Amino acid sequence: MGIREINDYLEANEFVGSVVYILFGMFLAVVVYQTLGFALSTEDPIVVVVSCSMLPNLDRGDLLVLKGVDASTLKAGRIDGDIIVYVCPSNSPGCPPGNKLIVHRLYKINEDGTFVSWGDNNPVADAWSVQPEWIRGEVLYRVPLLGEPKLILTEILSGNIKGLLSYRFTC
Repeated sequence: MGIREINDYLEANEFVGSVVYILFGMFLAVVVYQTLGFALSTEDPIVVVVSCSMLPNLDRGDLLVLKGVDASTLKAGRIDGDIIVYVCPSNSPGCPPGNKLIVHRLYKINEDGTFVSWGDNNPVADAWSVQPEWIRGEVLYRVPLLGEPKLILTEILSGNIKGLLSYRFTC
């Protein structure tokens, strides 16, 4: 069976064709994501800001492109420190539950080589020390609002219709 026959079959069987095209699209998305991760030296090359902790610099729903970084090259500062993305394991003291990605500014470098992070919109620094191996990358680009579909889909899949109707007004 050649490409022409396959194409004719898919056109004749619209449902099967739709499923094949959706699966092919999902496959391409995974390949692009993995390729980006390899090219940018990070396992999470694209993330979405899910909270308001980085206002006014990053808004909920912004899509961020990350690049992997050597932790020893990061710059700390309350206003001009690098914005990093890391996972704080929920079994570590002070970390929030859920092993979720956190997008915060690098505030301080501790003597032991760990870091203190701080959300720009938070009143105090984070209560935990960020280990260098937790860092997934630093923000390379910000694309405003491009992550909104992910937030909406998350609300729908979690069954949180009330949250879906009001989520843009939480900041």
